[in-house]
Amino acid sequence: MKVSSIEWLLDPKDPSIRFHTLIDLLDRPISDKDVVATKERIRNYGPVKRIMAGQTRDGYWPPKETCYRPKWTAAAWPLALLGEMGAPADHRIKGECERFFDLHQVDTGAFSCVTKLERGKRWDEACLTGNMIRTLIKFGYGDDPRVKKAIDWLPEHQLEDGGWNCDYPQRKVKHSSFMSTIEPLWAYSEIPRRKWTRKMKRSIEKGAEFLLMHRVYKSDNHHWKETYPFFTALHFPMYYFYDVLHGLRVLTKLGYSDEERIRDATHLLLSKRSPNGTWNLEGDWFREGDFFYPSGKGRKAPVSMEQIGKPSKWITLNCYRVLTETGDVVIPQTL
Repeated sequence: MKVSSIEWLLDPKDPSIRFHTLIDLLDRPISDKDVVATKERIRNYGPVKRIMAGQTRDGYWPPKETCYRPKWTAAAWPLALLGEMGAPADHRIKGECERFFDLHQVDTGAFSCVTKLERGKRWDEACLTGNMIRTLIKFGYGDDPRVKKAIDWLPEHQLEDGGWNCDYPQRKVKHSSFMSTIEPLWAYSEIPRRKWTRKMKRSIEKGAEFLLMHRVYKSDNHHWKETYPFFTALHFPMYYFYDVLHGLRVLTKLGYSDEERIRDATHLLLSKRSPNGTWNLEGDWFREGDFFYPSGKGRKAPVSMEQIGKPSKWITLNCYRVLTETGDVVIPQTL
């Protein structure tokens, strides 16, 4: 283990990274003076300020009639990224959370991409619901009845194989989607375990089993490297997509770090580590483009976080989050 790579993550110039490193890798309590001070500095962090600068004078990310489109600039996307970065929830962020509730929550409790102001049929979306449950919890809405209603929706819409698919029930699908499944599981991982109900636990077990029976990144009906090569690349931000690191991060946080069926994925992660103990950013969904959204290729990201092909603090942080849980890395707590 390269101590220098952890010190790199603790650079005060990147308070979001430093905050998560202190909490997740060095086990500092949230009340620790350094943690509190670092959290406060996140609001003035360059990427956070650039994201917030995308709001109008009236305090919202346009357009006003939806929080979902266009990708990746409408409100849902900056909210998801700010939540991932640990940004404090000020009145501007809270206002956009409320606008999202008003426009996108349907009667079932789930969230729909199509709003109450748009034409077209609204339907329950597992990806968006999971993604925004996680984001809203990050911003302090964990005990809000609207979030609890969305959480209650999740177990009711799992398929027989244990996962979720955003095409169900509008289309006759019988197989779950990796991307649709990871978002509800990511949402569950943000709920304190003391608050897990029996229904949540069963739902987590079923969803995790779907990923585990595929050994995190292996399809049972085709080969990822030929069909979806990006599933074995390392990305940030994730939004609602999937890759091997994202799957491992969520599964280990949910308590599956000792599962034998994650070992192939863990070995793949270890094989990507540089000699200096860092990992590279191998893609992001906006600039890279992919099988689903090839039009993204070559475009400039709304907020450029890091350089593709270069050492990445976010990827390195997430890799260490996984590998400390699996026991493949031990970090001295005296740093």
